Amino acid sequence: MKKYLLAFCISLLSLCAVAQPYSIGSTTITFTDPSRGNRAIETDVYYPASASGANTPLGGSSTTKFPVIAFGHGFVMTVGAYQNIWSALVPQGYIVALPKTEGSLAPNHTNFGKDLAYVIAALKTNGNTSGNFFFNRIAAPAAVMGHSMGGGAAFLALQYSTQISAVIGLAPAETNPAASTAAGTSTLPALVFAGANDCVTPAAQHSGLIYNTSTSACKQYVNITGGSHCQFANSNFNCSFGESTCSPGPSISRSTQQNIVNTYLLPWLKFRLNADCQGWYQFQSLASADPAITLTQTCGTAVSCTAPVNRLSTSITNTSAVVKWKATACVSTYELRYRATGTSTWSIVPGLSTVSYTLNNLSAGTAYEWQVRTRCNSTGTANSSWGTLKSFTTASARFGNGIGDRMDAEQISDFQVLPNPNNGIFRLQFESQPEGDVQVQIIDMLGKSKFCKTLSSHEESTLRLQLPPGIYFVAVSNGGSIQTRRMIVQ
Repeated sequence: MKKYLLAFCISLLSLCAVAQPYSIGSTTITFTDPSRGNRAIETDVYYPASASGANTPLGGSSTTKFPVIAFGHGFVMTVGAYQNIWSALVPQGYIVALPKTEGSLAPNHTNFGKDLAYVIAALKTNGNTSGNFFFNRIAAPAAVMGHSMGGGAAFLALQYSTQISAVIGLAPAETNPAASTAAGTSTLPALVFAGANDCVTPAAQHSGLIYNTSTSACKQYVNITGGSHCQFANSNFNCSFGESTCSPGPSISRSTQQNIVNTYLLPWLKFRLNADCQGWYQFQSLASADPAITLTQTCGTAVSCTAPVNRLSTSITNTSAVVKWKATACVSTYELRYRATGTSTWSIVPGLSTVSYTLNNLSAGTAYEWQVRTRCNSTGTANSSWGTLKSFTTASARFGNGIGDRMDAEQISDFQVLPNPNNGIFRLQFESQPEGDVQVQIIDMLGKSKFCKTLSSHEESTLRLQLPPGIYFVAVSNGGSIQTRRMIVQ
């Protein structure tokens, strides 16, 4: 248990480091669904606010948008039993909407599923309606979630909306019509929690059945050791009374069970609704060493950890060069390594948060090669391969720091001299076609210019020169940035 508590604390610290802790605002809205005879759907809505309280202003800037999560309550349970849900989610930047419908002893599961779907659609409409309280504050991703009967209804809701991005069930119960059948018609990401000691809705007939029949392209089943059915919510007489009539009972506390849910729910939502891949890695890292749960999952490659592309060497002087690359989609930090060409020892630059780095204290007139890779999580267990080698040659001390000492206006694409060595006949091969004219200059080891010509973007880049055998520098400039390559003429 100590190991779990440590992991939970670490996960909360990590989340708080990147998420703004919003206050909790609340309002009650009665949505009207005209497709069902103007059905009234009274809904409690909790949202990220600038100050706690009813109808307080939303938090963040006027353009900050929040994902919606529609939450379904359990059988004969009130929405007030789920304060643990909204108090965990709202401060992290989620709007939680809880319809109060279908609370009777004879609930209509189909209507409840439709209510959950409609609330999401209605809030999104509000977000697009000028003058509405939620105007321009609703994000595109949305999730449907629920406990027990509400968890089953969440899977039913998938049939009634194309605006749902993900589904979460807390001990979801089989419904009528069957939630398991609905789960088999959706490929949306799914997260199912179950209590190992759930005697109210045993997994084989409920949560496990729904999970197993789900056709989600990426799904996770978190079975909480010692967890029960009712402890997913706060204390509720109706649920507790039903649970008291069966066994086994819970062997962990309610707060422990709810903390376990939050440990995995928050990073999962961070990835699914906020497109932050660090949430995916955090979820997987915690689950891999947590004795408090058993994780079952079926998932393809949810996150692709790729090496940076569009790598450039520029602003090259006698003793320095700037190396640059394009940002990748999933990154914690970048790691760079470089060395003099022909040597075996790399200089490593870890923990880079930018997409460029200045290499200093280089040797003049020396060829260097470098690579960069993506570290996709903070622990360094998910890294891309190293990008292909890129090279540059520092300027000779003879002709000073004139090459590449200007700030870049438009970057020149990386280029190669082919063939190299050559007999004075060679071509310049650019990684991508330069925009506009480029100036090509050939400089010998004494710093004397042997050739200078401006090439237009459509002109052939093959040069035929009469040069004595030796080592030369080929400098290419577009008036803003300069790159150099060492060339050997035989």
